[in-house]
Amino acid sequence: MHRILFILLFSTLSTLSIAQDSLKWYHSKSDIYYAPPVTTGSIAAAGLVANVLGIRMLNARPPIDESTVLGLDKMSVNAFDRHVFDHDVNDRENSHNFTDWGLYVSVVMPFALFIDKDIRKDWFEVSLMYLETQMIAVNVYNYLGPGVFTRYRPITYTFGEGNPPVEMGELTDNNNKRSFFSGHTSNTAVGTFFTAKVLLDYHPEWSTGAKIGVYTAAAIPPALVGYYRTRAYKHFYTDVMVGCAVGAATGILIPTLHKKLRTKRNKYGGATSFMPVMQPAMMGLYVKTSL
Repeated sequence: MHRILFILLFSTLSTLSIAQDSLKWYHSKSDIYYAPPVTTGSIAAAGLVANVLGIRMLNARPPIDESTVLGLDKMSVNAFDRHVFDHDVNDRENSHNFTDWGLYVSVVMPFALFIDKDIRKDWFEVSLMYLETQMIAVNVYNYLGPGVFTRYRPITYTFGEGNPPVEMGELTDNNNKRSFFSGHTSNTAVGTFFTAKVLLDYHPEWSTGAKIGVYTAAAIPPALVGYYRTRAYKHFYTDVMVGCAVGAATGILIPTLHKKLRTKRNKYGGATSFMPVMQPAMMGLYVKTSL
């Protein structure tokens, strides 16, 4: 039912945005990106509603059975991920709080781009494009992460450990089925890599060394958040690695798409329309360019 509502919502908003994109004041004014506000805003709004539906879907899952928790064996975890259990389980709350703050700071980081006067003049379109990017990322998480895969968080393997001991009530929460992949790490990477990508798109004259430095700096916050998500017993190492890769790819690819559309529009002078596509076996973005 949620998938049907998702498809209908995207179809309605996309039809509206495509029809209105032909109006002059809806056209993108940025010299770097083609991101018409109605189309970009519609995709972001549809993504927001889809995110709410996705969270409800995940929250509606039944809790983990106590017998399942008692049957979990650390030795069944692959050797690489098993090192998560080397962390002190009593440290999990402080580590969790650190990752929350790391996420919050990284998510608002792109708005620091507007200190740059060249980017500031396109603040509205860049802001909408960032919202669109984050909404795509959270829905990839909801529908292609724990929406498809059930992997128990490391904490579920620790019944009776620690001081005070980890209680069964903490372990049976259905949220503990969402280990793969790390949403915190993904959304952190979206914020930092989107910032890096937009900054470098507006400053192509920067040296190769500077560009490498910008992307290296962008990798530090998700790496820290990912590491402390493992210390918080929320994720295994592979969960945060995949989350970082998904977030970084989304943060780079969405601005890249908008930049290519601007290049095509400048070359051919045609109109470009977007249509999100969500089907039970496929999720993507249909792009039509009129030459």
